[in-house]
Amino acid sequence: MSGMRRSSVLPGRLDDSDRMNSATSDHTMREAPASEQRPAQRCVDCSTPAPKTETNYTLISSRYGWRLTRTLDAHGRRMMEWRCPACYGRYRASRPL
Repeated sequence: MSGMRRSSVLPGRLDDSDRMNSATSDHTMREAPASEQRPAQRCVDCSTPAPKTETNYTLISSRYGWRLTRTLDAHGRRMMEWRCPACYGRYRASRPL
């Protein structure tokens, strides 16, 4: 089997030329409908809007430095809160170690 080479194209998959054509088709160039777009995040402390990014994971990156914290609301339900770098620094400093 050392002399045989397997094809990189799997059944049901597009080869490179088909990928190229489908990538340039009109339906892939449109923006996602409003119902599928993610909501803009805001800092829970200062209400600063988060910068526009491709995903929420990008906000957590070293480039943006936003932090997501888990807390409990008054009814004991879990909540997720976004904080900008400045507010997260104050939040962290105010919490006991």
